[in-house]
Amino acid sequence: MINPPHGAALKVIYIMGAGHIGSTILDLVLSSDPQIESLGEISKFHGYGWLPDENRHCACGLTVYDCHFWANVRKEWTELATNIDADRFMYLQPRYERTLTAWERLLRNRINRTGEFSEYLRGSEALYRAVERTGGKKYLVDSSLTPKRAYAQSLNPNIDLYLIHLVRDGRGVIWSLMKPNKKIPAKVYIPAPPQRTTKYWISANLQSAWVFRNINPEKRKLIRYEDFATKPSMVISQIGELIGRDLSGLVKDAQLTNTNQVRHTVGGNRVRFQKDEEIRIRPDFAWMENLPEKDRKLFWRRAGWLARRFGYMQHQVDYR
Repeated sequence: MINPPHGAALKVIYIMGAGHIGSTILDLVLSSDPQIESLGEISKFHGYGWLPDENRHCACGLTVYDCHFWANVRKEWTELATNIDADRFMYLQPRYERTLTAWERLLRNRINRTGEFSEYLRGSEALYRAVERTGGKKYLVDSSLTPKRAYAQSLNPNIDLYLIHLVRDGRGVIWSLMKPNKKIPAKVYIPAPPQRTTKYWISANLQSAWVFRNINPEKRKLIRYEDFATKPSMVISQIGELIGRDLSGLVKDAQLTNTNQVRHTVGGNRVRFQKDEEIRIRPDFAWMENLPEKDRKLFWRRAGWLARRFGYMQHQVDYR
């Protein structure tokens, strides 16, 4: 780990859960506060922004490699992550965040840390600190989603982790991955099979629930997408209470009140490219009308036992 300046721990708000759950818009709302920096899916930074030919785009409009913000982060990371280069870190990251054996490695390192795991933690912390130095803000939002990464960061005493488990009705996730994609021709687009999405939803939320239980209750919060989409001001205020900062005025009439923030978000959906004044929290409950009954039944038959734990019902209340 890195010796923190003046003993200060990094304040990281980590959004965890499955994909297609509204994490990008939640990230953007939180980062409209002047003391909160949005990192987006920062776990993808080394893959998206280290080489000039990667051509991934920052929310500012430039490629991540060409963006001055991330260029400075690369410089700071190199100075902080002593004895680790980018290639080495890109090898370490999936071993603790994405591979099938990542949980086995993480659990082995809960008490007795291997040199490799310490390298990974140091590289991860260096990235957070590089962003903190570059942006100069008090809080960082990491919406990388994966519960493995969340658990790994919780094992670093230099990180003051605030964990948000964001969950959405799995039938909404199924429809989000099935509905036509306007950017891809109909002849080419292949929607995700409901069976596969259901399996993914169960796995992501079971892992997230386990990590959630292993975090200090005062540093964690379960949020349903449906509550955030319909009552955003209330939910954002609750997150403010969690982190000890008044966020009550960030949203009014489902729109941002602070519209002059410059964002440098990596990863996430295309909403992150919108101007602040264009961002609106729009509830997406289209699955209630469009998802075939057979797919609803499939989800409930396989995942209803878990969905009920999050307050969902087979015959769902219409949130609209």
